[in-house]
Amino acid sequence: MRTDTAPLVAGPLVPPSLPTSVQDVMQYGLSHWTVLTENDQARVLRFAPEKGVKTPVHSHPSTVLYVVKGGRVRITMLDGSIQEKEYKPGAAFVRAAETHSDEAVDAVELILVELKN
Repeated sequence: MRTDTAPLVAGPLVPPSLPTSVQDVMQYGLSHWTVLTENDQARVLRFAPEKGVKTPVHSHPSTVLYVVKGGRVRITMLDGSIQEKEYKPGAAFVRAAETHSDEAVDAVELILVELKN
């Protein structure tokens, strides 16, 4: 039996200003995001922001990422932590599902293949 009065919290702690639900990046209508193709198994996106361009909080399912034009991107996670990632041209990797916002420190071009369940 519980005797303390502290509330139970489920899931990660999120700052009140950041939403916790999954958000499709395409809902914002941003010119630096383009859907190249999509079917019931995957969606292929082009991410090509100029230096200083920001993308609000959004989510990606598991994703295969290919770097066309390298550079740095500052990524802010839901917990408020900030990572500055440097992408090298020609690099490819698989990224787990995540929710974040981002800012292009440099002009970059990435191709993302979002995998659907």
